[in-house]
Amino acid sequence: MRSLFLLGCLLAVAPIVPAWAQVPADSLPRQLPASSTGLTAFAAERTRLDQRALAVLGGWAVGNLVVSGIATSQTEGSAHYFHQMNVGWGAVNLALAGTGYLAARRANRPPAADRATNVRAQLRTENLYLFNAGLDVAYLATGFYLLEKGRNPTASGSPERWRGYGQSLLLQGGFLLLFDGLQFAAHHQHGARALYPLLSRISIGPGAVALTWPLGVSRHRTVTPVISQ
Repeated sequence: MRSLFLLGCLLAVAPIVPAWAQVPADSLPRQLPASSTGLTAFAAERTRLDQRALAVLGGWAVGNLVVSGIATSQTEGSAHYFHQMNVGWGAVNLALAGTGYLAARRANRPPAADRATNVRAQLRTENLYLFNAGLDVAYLATGFYLLEKGRNPTASGSPERWRGYGQSLLLQGGFLLLFDGLQFAAHHQHGARALYPLLSRISIGPGAVALTWPLGVSRHRTVTPVISQ
């Protein structure tokens, strides 16, 4: 039970994004052209991606609760502890998926129509999945550690329990690493298509920040200074 409690604590911090990973989007020049309708659609699509991901996570959690919940009472040894740990993962993941899904719906009513809010939300979302991927690697490392501990005859506790818990951590950590990696790729591609091209027109030089505008089909460019010292 103590292992399950520690696992729950680890998962509970997964939604936390380090403050240093967020860029102050309000400091970006506001002269960039951006359609409020386009930004609203961009925000709505980001929410849709999040909700779809949380639905997948919820489905995985329910599957763990049902399958391992039944198997826990029908297995012995390391398999019993494997399914026992899966039930704990399923309960925590289901709670996180449910609250996250509802929070995503509330946070985007109506969808953000200004650039600064969208930039902050986009960077926060991408950093969140990267941070979670780091936690997933830690879960995998812990799983390997518990497997090795189960093979050590001098280790305290039940070797079967350590092996079962380690196998569960490898399964759950592997799934979550794949899940977070795919979600980061989806959100990053979404931003690269619709949001980042706007930011690519910003150029920074010694003592100045400028906007770069293409002139028709010509390769010449004009630079409009925004901030200078």
